[in-house]
Amino acid sequence: MSDIDHKPVTTAAARPGVSYIEWGAIFAGAVVAGALTVVLTQFGAGIGLATADPTLEDGLTWGIFLVGLWLVLIPFASASAGGYVAGRMRSHFGDGTADESEFRDGIHGIVVWALATVAMGLAAGFSAAISSAIAPAAADPDVSAEMMQLMHSASTITAFAAGAGAVLGAAGAWFAALAGGNHRDEGIAISAFRGPFFRRTQP
Repeated sequence: MSDIDHKPVTTAAARPGVSYIEWGAIFAGAVVAGALTVVLTQFGAGIGLATADPTLEDGLTWGIFLVGLWLVLIPFASASAGGYVAGRMRSHFGDGTADESEFRDGIHGIVVWALATVAMGLAAGFSAAISSAIAPAAADPDVSAEMMQLMHSASTITAFAAGAGAVLGAAGAWFAALAGGNHRDEGIAISAFRGPFFRRTQP
């Protein structure tokens, strides 16, 4: 049996006491994710008001479907953008393997997603508490049984869509952070994604 040469993987020694979590990159990604969430929510509200007719049952059902779809897309797009920013802005220490570096990039994306999710959840809860304190909800005796059933279905759909969107957002943040880290290591400039009309010309 012939001997097989195994080349050892050489990496720099780990530095004890050094945290690999860079909060500057994480907060930057979380701010981007939060801002994009607000913008997409405003767009979603406008689209829903323009396409759904609350006086018709079919229009209301279509509006519920759009809300559920938007609740899935918003956290995915926002967390992906924030994760990419965090992965791209994180420093590459060079004291680990390629897999370890990718793991650190992905963790930064997950922390961005977690921070943005907690912040938006607290903001939504605070807004709901203020709204209920200003205008307490009262039972409307004129609401039909069909409308009550539709409202119950809408609550179920939106809750499920929000949960699915949160899970997809975590996955999107992870893989987007990996992409950002790869672009950082490969030195890919943003000019590679711009058209010729937006590139700076040399004097």
